[in-house]
Amino acid sequence: MPYIPEDKLQEVRDAAAIDEVVGQYVRLERKGRNLVGLCPFHPETKPSFTVSPDKGIFYCFGCQTGGNVISFVMQYHKLSFTEAVVELARRYGINLTFRDLGPEDGRRAKKRELLYEVHREALAFYRASLTGKEGRAARDYLAQRGLTPEVIKSYQLGYAPDDWDGLRKHLQNRGLPLEVAAEAGLLVPRPSGGYYDRFRERVIFPIFDRQERVVAFGGRLIGEGEPKYLNSPESPLYSKGRLLYGLPQAREALRQEDLALVVEGYLDLLALRVKGVRPVLASLGTALTRDQVRLLRSLVSRVVLVFDGDPAGVKAMRRAFPLLAQEGLPVRVIPLPPGMDPDDYVKARGPDLFRAPWERAQPWFIFLLEGLVSDFGLDVEGRVKITSELRPFFRAFSDPVERGLWLRYTAERLGVSEVDLRRSLASYSETEDSKRGSLGVTISLEKGLVRWVLQHPTAVSPEELARWAEELEHPDWSYLLKLIAAQRLQGEKVEISSLLDRVEGEQRKQELCALILEEGEWTEASPEAVAEDWRRAFKRRRLEQWRQHLKAQLAQEPECLELLAQKQEIDRQLEALK
Repeated sequence: MPYIPEDKLQEVRDAAAIDEVVGQYVRLERKGRNLVGLCPFHPETKPSFTVSPDKGIFYCFGCQTGGNVISFVMQYHKLSFTEAVVELARRYGINLTFRDLGPEDGRRAKKRELLYEVHREALAFYRASLTGKEGRAARDYLAQRGLTPEVIKSYQLGYAPDDWDGLRKHLQNRGLPLEVAAEAGLLVPRPSGGYYDRFRERVIFPIFDRQERVVAFGGRLIGEGEPKYLNSPESPLYSKGRLLYGLPQAREALRQEDLALVVEGYLDLLALRVKGVRPVLASLGTALTRDQVRLLRSLVSRVVLVFDGDPAGVKAMRRAFPLLAQEGLPVRVIPLPPGMDPDDYVKARGPDLFRAPWERAQPWFIFLLEGLVSDFGLDVEGRVKITSELRPFFRAFSDPVERGLWLRYTAERLGVSEVDLRRSLASYSETEDSKRGSLGVTISLEKGLVRWVLQHPTAVSPEELARWAEELEHPDWSYLLKLIAAQRLQGEKVEISSLLDRVEGEQRKQELCALILEEGEWTEASPEAVAEDWRRAFKRRRLEQWRQHLKAQLAQEPECLELLAQKQEIDRQLEALK
């Protein structure tokens, strides 16, 4: 594990309540002492993701992913251990210096903080440029697009002047390293040395992460030239397939309406916001990705897609449907007239279509099927082609009832036998189960012992725990018990969350989480009484092992009275232990 003082780690774990952190990404519901929700790490429609606030851990019984609050942030945001600790420390106001992280991790953490600082300064520069003398053309452009000062301020729009060195000079004057700005994609290296600005003569749309930190920019050219839109490249802070534009501004409306209206572009979103449509997000100009769908699922229970009414927009929506179906997220579609995008539509016809979008939208499957009928027609060849096109979409349904209902609807719409259609789809429409291997954990004396010790870590002296650990035959259970004994011998309190950070190997971490959160309760007998039962169980196992050894020797020396006497004494002791 990277070097971070244990007292700092404990401070982070104590401050970052796991139910609070996970609840920012997963919709959790109370189930007894635990919380459950849909796993953010694999598709599922029935909750198997469990969070234990008491123990400070999570575990998914579907994909066998588990850990503590640090592990969750690592896996969800694809961060290293140190980066996850630094992120949680920042969120909860814990003073964590780069020195606390050790030399190598400290350098990486400092680099990441510099990337955030470069983006903050770039945003300040772009916003100042929009309100300054050089921003007049950009302000005129935004006014011509119908954007109000309130929306411009809320979304922190800016302007990159028609200057090759404007941002470079600004960052240089602030003492920020230009190579870091180049890594973020804000500057571009010159072949002859030095750097120039990537964004020039463009309206700037800042893109924020879930913690409302600016991590990237989109730029729309206001003069002549190509490309019309230019976006930040992928960077250590930014992956366009994991974020949605406009999330900070829409967060409260999403919560209130439990619905997200998803469009493709920046200006589509802003045009709707000007007209008072609030729960709207944009997909950053790409077809929705699985990460974006999971982000949506953590925010709302319904999604309405409003993509451009051209072939590219239709294709992007079709690509999104299987992902949404696999994630169990209900989705409908508002189709726009050919050649129109949401910006065009709302200006020409007003916002009424988007005021109650769920009621005005149509189910995605009807949109898909009617589009295919329009594309291929209903002659024999067309129906065969439509059936072929539908196969991957039927495969995406995770609910067999929903799949069956749409299969019946499709058969009626195409005028074919439901039985024939089902046969045609049979080899494709069955939902594939993930090929997940089990953890190979069996119910055994050793597993039961470790689970009991985790529930009653002080019932037995650390010295005895260490002796028990030496007797365990399963290497993972022996390892965990040794770790618990070592913590006790050092006078530390055994806490599951901190123990997880010391466990080496992901397999062992998952086994530990599963062990804690598996259903089933122990007897209400006193820990002292149960500890005595474990002592008897270990003694019984030792006697049985020695008995087998003696039996093997007696088979070689059947007349040896000493061996026979030893076996009889062991038989007597085993009988007494029953």
